[in-house]
Amino acid sequence: MDEPQSRGTQDDDSRRESLRAARKRELRKRDAVLGDRRAEQLREERKEAKRQYARAWYAANKPLHQEIQRRYRERQRAENPEGFRARLRAANQRWRDSHREQIRQHQRDKDRDAPAMKRENAARYYAAHADEVKQRKRENYWTDHEKSLADQRQYRAREKWRRANGLPPQRLHRATGTERKSNLAAAEAFFTRARTAEEITRLRSERGTPRYLIDRFERANARDRAAAHYAESLTRGEGRLEQQLRPTRAERNAMARADDDARMDAVAAAINDRLRTQPKVAPRATPVTEPAPPMPSTRPGLSR
Repeated sequence: MDEPQSRGTQDDDSRRESLRAARKRELRKRDAVLGDRRAEQLREERKEAKRQYARAWYAANKPLHQEIQRRYRERQRAENPEGFRARLRAANQRWRDSHREQIRQHQRDKDRDAPAMKRENAARYYAAHADEVKQRKRENYWTDHEKSLADQRQYRAREKWRRANGLPPQRLHRATGTERKSNLAAAEAFFTRARTAEEITRLRSERGTPRYLIDRFERANARDRAAAHYAESLTRGEGRLEQQLRPTRAERNAMARADDDARMDAVAAAINDRLRTQPKVAPRATPVTEPAPPMPSTRPGLSR
């Protein structure tokens, strides 16, 4: 009795396999008929349908799926601990590479909210890796030496300007996340609140600029305008002098012709040297003779 039942089960399995094979053949034939573009579209639609089915199944069976994954990880860890750890490290590294900016922002927020912990961690790391930190700083300094010098010059100029104007040195104020939220709320409430005409008049009277500051500002503007006018007049004078010393058109044409003649003479000399069949003979120097002594005159001169 069991033998006919097993044969029936085998027949059902073979029938299902034959149906699947026939279905695949039909799909391949249809893809060949519709063409590559339509076939690709149909494959994408089938993939999307499978993904939707998988999402729906996961939403309906989330605890079961998590349990299956947990058992799978435990089995992999038990069978090959080293390989499991290597795959886990590779997966974590891929996630970090694809979410690098998110990780950096999270670390910045964490350091800003807990500055004391950040300082302690930095001091602990520097104590353990002081030589490496110094070496990295030296390498960064010499990698872009000009940029480092430019940054130093900019910092010195800014601090010099601050000291000259009686301003304190620039320092960054560290604020926690709670302080930032409260500051933003206070600023929003202050700048968006509607004020009455009486309040505006009172604020203007309280915050009015003293007259001596206005006079100082006007005197500084007058000095700056005078200096700018003087510099502009010097520039105009230099321009007129340069225009006066500039050669005329006739002089420029004469210089251009002289340059052309010299260039053509050089070209002709080069061609003659190339086509010459006999060695070039230096011109004979004309002998220089002493001038003949003057003949004595028999006629009386004017001095006699």
